Amino acid sequence: MRRLRHAVLGTDRDLSDPRVLDRVTVGVLAAWIAMGGDLLGSCVYGPDVLGRASGGHRGVLVVAGLATLATLGILALAYTRMVVHFPHGGGGYTAARHAAGERAALVSGVALVLDAGLNVAVSVVACVEAAAAVLPAGWAAARLPASLALVALLAVANLRGVKESVALLAPILLAFVGSHVLVLGAALVQRAGAIPEAVAAVPGELSRLAGERGAAGALGTVVRAYALGGAIYTGLESISNGVPILREPKVRTARRTMLLLAGVPALLIAVILAGYLAFDVRPAPGTPMNAALFERVAAGLGGGAAGRLAVAIPLLAEAALLLLAAQTGFVDGPRILGALATDRYLPRRLSRLNGRLVPAPGVLLVAIVATSATALTRAELEPLLAVFVTSVFVTFGISQWAMLRHALRRRLLRAPWRADGALHGVALALCAVILAGTAASWRAGAAVTLLLVAAGAALALAIRRRYDAVARAAETAAARAAPALPPAPRPSAALSPGALIAREAPIAVLVLGERTALARVALAWLGRLSAGLGGVILAGASLVDADAVQGEERLRERERERRRELEAVAEEVRRAGVPVAVALRRGADLLETTAALVAELMRERPAPSVVVGFRSEPDGAAVDPLLREDFAVRLQARLQREGIPMVVVSVPLEA
Repeated sequence: MRRLRHAVLGTDRDLSDPRVLDRVTVGVLAAWIAMGGDLLGSCVYGPDVLGRASGGHRGVLVVAGLATLATLGILALAYTRMVVHFPHGGGGYTAARHAAGERAALVSGVALVLDAGLNVAVSVVACVEAAAAVLPAGWAAARLPASLALVALLAVANLRGVKESVALLAPILLAFVGSHVLVLGAALVQRAGAIPEAVAAVPGELSRLAGERGAAGALGTVVRAYALGGAIYTGLESISNGVPILREPKVRTARRTMLLLAGVPALLIAVILAGYLAFDVRPAPGTPMNAALFERVAAGLGGGAAGRLAVAIPLLAEAALLLLAAQTGFVDGPRILGALATDRYLPRRLSRLNGRLVPAPGVLLVAIVATSATALTRAELEPLLAVFVTSVFVTFGISQWAMLRHALRRRLLRAPWRADGALHGVALALCAVILAGTAASWRAGAAVTLLLVAAGAALALAIRRRYDAVARAAETAAARAAPALPPAPRPSAALSPGALIAREAPIAVLVLGERTALARVALAWLGRLSAGLGGVILAGASLVDADAVQGEERLRERERERRRELEAVAEEVRRAGVPVAVALRRGADLLETTAALVAELMRERPAPSVVVGFRSEPDGAAVDPLLREDFAVRLQARLQREGIPMVVVSVPLEA
């Protein structure tokens, strides 16, 4: 089984290898490939939605299209400024937590998790539909199983690690951009005279529309088309969410990546909309406007093999690109899940990495959300898109509100704030217009989005309250068990294990997890059995999570924090007159790292020694099954395979 796992997912990474951070962080081009697919993927269906919402009025298409391109630039700049102020990642969730309060941050975080899963679902379904347009008719019947298979394929690629999945998908992005720019660019050169004519006719078309519907009706048509074009912006937030995987210096890398992230889609959207005008493409039932555009381009080439290739290559590239768009959900989703887990809104295991430095639980959860959404909608794109776009602008709106509040706070500190305040104020107003227009047109999608976000937030609050209750119960149990400690018989300065504990003396290795307060309970238990023990070694793991893998300095900082936690417990042991040492090991997998540390410690002791751990998993709350890990029991079983006995002390908690 281990060989099979390594063959599919790859081998574990060596944290002592100085090149390991280069393997889990990416530069500008790789970041654009990893995170830009979502926004580029919107070029497949975004202009189509905008064109259909224009109702065939080219004047509406031009005005709404120009407003869309301007909004794309404003939102891109707003998210770049977010990275400047919050350079450690987390995106809108981190900004909301610092500037808008925990409840707003929670809603933003839950919506972002929903966005990630729905992004995968929308992208793979659109991919299958695009491929079906150029494949034989029988392929359309396999839409659902093909979509589910693509979700599974992407999940495995991401379980291997982000660098591998980027390398796999890079040719797809380049093929998409190249085919669209070359084919449409060449076609537009041939029809260059039609574009100025179409633009010159805009005032007259808008005047006729106002005459038919009135000024308010004409304005409403433009605003509705602009709002429904909100599908174009999905993916802009990926840079601020994915800062941890960017290479140093992260802010500069983020700025350069955003130029590609927003600039290339803006160019493609402008070219596609210009193609609609030049070839007079209007919405028709059952035919995507992009497909109609390429068919007219092919007809202009005289048909034949060249014409067929002019249609097939860009459409197949669109289908392939949507796989890259789905990749963004697997990059962003685990990051947001990790941030929520760190704040105890989700089970803590979601913030951890596996041996390959991959947030495997987060990847699997995103895959589950995408699979469920795809199966429940039977791989229908429209209901998926309705929920997806609404949830995206819930997060956009909260993010810009938080950044506006952040700018106003900087005003109170007499720091520069006017430019940021104006930028985020305008961005917030645009988000409100787009969200209102989208919700009015897709009411069912808006209702489902609000229901899912509310349910997710309620579950997260229940988990947070449970974690808080268990932490209070652990402190109470520790206070009851704390023995009366005599004055320190020796200086409390940390000494080497060899100076504290004789090598031939039997010891107790006390394994400390995240609830270090409960160490007092285990120490009190050891105190009653202390006859013959030469000392205690406090063993713990310094876990490398998604936040810590930002650089060597962050890894060392995390290790120092963990050592301070263990030294605080060691100080209590020293005051009791018991020789004590602290043993710490850096790693990603909690179980394997701790087991390796304990095995190393026990191999160094010739005298009989004992390994002690403790479990404190209370029962009674509905969310307890989600939070239970039984780490001590699993470690006991793991050490038993190594021939190392371990005692697990059960600590009852009243929570």
